This record gives sequence, C-alpha cells and structure tokens, in this order.
Amino acid sequence: MATRQQLYTVLLEYKGGTYISQVRSSNPLVALSEWTSQLLERDLIEWGLDRDQLARIVAAGDVVPLENRVHVWCLSGVDDHDEQLLVNIIATDEAQQS
Repeated sequence: MATRQQLYTVLLEYKGGTYISQVRSSNPLVALSEWTSQLLERDLIEWGLDRDQLARIVAAGDVVPLENRVHVWCLSGVDDHDEQLLVNIIATDEAQQS
C-alpha cells in the first residue's frame, strides 16, 4: 500500500515577484527538488531564472524550519547575478477545500 504524500505549497520570492506552486512529496526537501523539476519552462523564462541554477541553489541550501511555526520551512540563496531568492515551503492541510 502506497503512503499518502503530503501536499506542500512553495512560495518563491524573486526579483520583486511572488510565485506560488504546489507539489506532493514525502518531505519538504524532496518537495523542493520535485518543485524545481516540475516548474514550467515558460514560467522560468518569465521570471528570468534558469532551472539548473535554481536546482543548484536548492541543492546547496539548508532548509530551515521557521522559528515558532509548525510545518513551515525556508531556504534562501543567490543566483548567478547576485539576485537574492527566498523560498518558503508550507505543509498544506487539504481538509478545507472549497
């Protein structure tokens, strides 16, 4: 029997924009990796972000739980042009869908 995977909401803050995605995964680290691989090429182009560069930032960074918060993590990094990016990962409860 397959285990039910958690839904994670991923928020990317980059170059003044906020981009929100959702992905299912077994944990927040794997969620980030899957999120990176599932992003649409047209979105990455629009954001001015390269998938390989984003994957390197995700792989090199530490996912840190946010203090005094439950099921919320953060990762930050800098791209090849010294632009800061911030990624928040939130374990999302699906119980209250409308």
